Amino acid sequence: MSAIRVNVEGVRVSDLGNSRNIVFPIAYVSVLRGLCSTILMTFLPVYAVLVDLSLPDVATVSAIATGVGVALIPLIGVAVDVVGKKAIMLASTIILSLAPITPLMIKGYFGILLAYILFNIAVNSWAPARAATIAGSVERESMGTSFAFLSLSFQISRLITPYIAGLLIKYFGYDVVFTIASLIALIAAMVTVFAVPHIVEEENKRFSLHDFFKGIMPRRDELKFLLFLCIDRSGWRLWMPILNSYMKASLGFGEDIIGLVNTFRGATSMLGVLPSGKLVDKHGWFPAILLSEILAVLSALTIIFAHTAIVMALAMAFIGLSIALWAPSFNVAISEIVSEKTELGRAYARANFYRSLTAIPSPWIGGKLYAIMPMLPMMTSTIMFLLGVGVLLTINPKLLRNK
Repeated sequence: MSAIRVNVEGVRVSDLGNSRNIVFPIAYVSVLRGLCSTILMTFLPVYAVLVDLSLPDVATVSAIATGVGVALIPLIGVAVDVVGKKAIMLASTIILSLAPITPLMIKGYFGILLAYILFNIAVNSWAPARAATIAGSVERESMGTSFAFLSLSFQISRLITPYIAGLLIKYFGYDVVFTIASLIALIAAMVTVFAVPHIVEEENKRFSLHDFFKGIMPRRDELKFLLFLCIDRSGWRLWMPILNSYMKASLGFGEDIIGLVNTFRGATSMLGVLPSGKLVDKHGWFPAILLSEILAVLSALTIIFAHTAIVMALAMAFIGLSIALWAPSFNVAISEIVSEKTELGRAYARANFYRSLTAIPSPWIGGKLYAIMPMLPMMTSTIMFLLGVGVLLTINPKLLRNK
């Protein structure tokens, strides 16, 4: 597969060596975004419980915010290809900086809801812009490692951030920590402006409604893979949005312990992501994504029986390894499936759109299942992950690979 030929500040880049001018600055931004995002992902659900939201309320808020983010994904995909990748990465990071301070300024349910919405928009806009940049700049033989390197930069920021943030919250409170998270994201925005190169595609693109709706429609060769993505995402979303709240409300863990067990997820992801990228480069995306799904099964099963911090840390390690394998395999898979290399942004957005769309009700369903029995969301997702493995095994990755 040939990479898109692009000009980066006048320099032709079509190989991995020159693409370092793109990969490294984005990695710096990813580290800073990771610090802010980790604080939000770990402690925004916990903060919600402390301001008197129930776990079903937290799940409902997550579902609403996911719906808003999903609705914008098709437009974001077009914007990545038409407006520009760097512009979308910058806008995404600025939006991310607003999320931590929102619940401090707007108290109660609506502040939490708006924070979740901003965070979802930031995540959904960053992913296709970053992925399209790398997929359009790096040769296939090194693409897995490149995506793994970017994932590593994000995972490094997650290694000790939850524990440190938990300690800071314990002694200084949420106001201080959430404000620091916002400032870190603002620094990331400044790095994006001054360090990330501006990418100019050789082919000029114009927005049209025909191309917009065409970009939303799934291609025939994508259907089985999209089905797998939908099952996988829906399974994770049954319990991931309330996992930290579950540890607080059901297991009685303090913020420092919650942060500590989350650190295990970051550590295993950090250690596993580069080997995962090399696995993808050597053997293709299929074995890595299959192993990722098997680890998802193990993580859900382990949480069901987790009543101590040690067992929960093991579950977090399985989650971290699953994420490490997912990052390069998913991104390389999409780059091979898409036929039009000038529409990489729309291809990544399309995949995220359908898997996110089907997962919109999952947090709400997970909250209802939790109300029936706390372990039920994880039990249900175990069945879904096994179904995802079955669908994945029906896919012939050679038929998806570009000629």
